[in-house]
Amino acid sequence: MDEEMLRYLAAKTGLGLNYIAKEERISFLLSQLWEIFGEKAILKGGTALNRVYLAKIGAARFSEDIDIDYFNGDVGRAAEEIKKGMKLVEEFDVKGPRVLHRTFRFDCYYRNPLGNRDRVKVEFYLSRPPYVEARIELVKSPFVSEYPTMFRVYSFEDLLAKKLAALYNRTEGKDIYDSFHALNMEFDKKRLENALKLTLEFYHIEDGDFLRSLVEKLDYAKKNARYIGNSTNHFIPKSLRPNWEEMIESLKLRIEELGRVLSL
Repeated sequence: MDEEMLRYLAAKTGLGLNYIAKEERISFLLSQLWEIFGEKAILKGGTALNRVYLAKIGAARFSEDIDIDYFNGDVGRAAEEIKKGMKLVEEFDVKGPRVLHRTFRFDCYYRNPLGNRDRVKVEFYLSRPPYVEARIELVKSPFVSEYPTMFRVYSFEDLLAKKLAALYNRTEGKDIYDSFHALNMEFDKKRLENALKLTLEFYHIEDGDFLRSLVEKLDYAKKNARYIGNSTNHFIPKSLRPNWEEMIESLKLRIEELGRVLSL
C-alpha cells in the first residue's frame, strides 16, 4: 500500500495512519499463517470476531493482535511446528518466541509506508479449549482490500462466549464495544448457552450468577465511561464511536435479557 492510499483510507475511516498500515500487514500475515499452519490453527479474539462477524453488520473496529489456539494432541510437537512455521513467514522481522506457560508470543516487525517501524503481535495458545464449532471462514479486513484469506475460526457463539468471559475478567472498552454489537446480531441462544458453560468451566470462572456479576461490573465501568472512551475510541472508526454511557447501559439491558433466557 502506498502512502497516498494510506492517507485516503485513514481520512475515510478516521483511524490513524499507523493503524491502517498495520491493518494491511495483519491481513498479509494472516494469509501467510493460513498457508503455513492450515486447519491446525484456530483464530480467536477480537480480530476473529471483528473481521469475520461484526464486519457483516458494518460495526467492525480495528483489532491489532492475532490470537490463535493451536494444539495437535502433543504439546512438544505443537511447539516445534509453531517455531518451524514462523521461520517461514516472509517480509517481517520475526522475533521470538517468548514463552509463558503454554503461550508462544512472536513479534513480527515491519516498516510501514510512512517509514515507521511497527509490529504485529502473534500469540499461539498451545491448548484446545472445548468449543461448540470451528469452521473455515473468509477473513478479510473491513478497512483495506488487500490479502483476504481463509482461516479456521470459532463459531460466533463461541467467540461471543469468550468475549463475555473477557468482559468479566477485565471490562475494557474493546470488550464492551465488541459485546454490545455482537449481542445485537442474530445468534442461537442454545449454542451460546452451551458455549458459555464450556468457556466458564475452562477458564475457571466459578461465579454462581455470571451474568448478574457482569451487569454489576458494567455499573462500575459506567462511572469510568469517559476514561473508557478516551482509551478505546482510536480503535473505532469515527462514524461508529459511541456515547459510552449509553452503550454500557444498553449492554447491561441486553445481558439482563440473556439472564432471563439462558440457564448457566
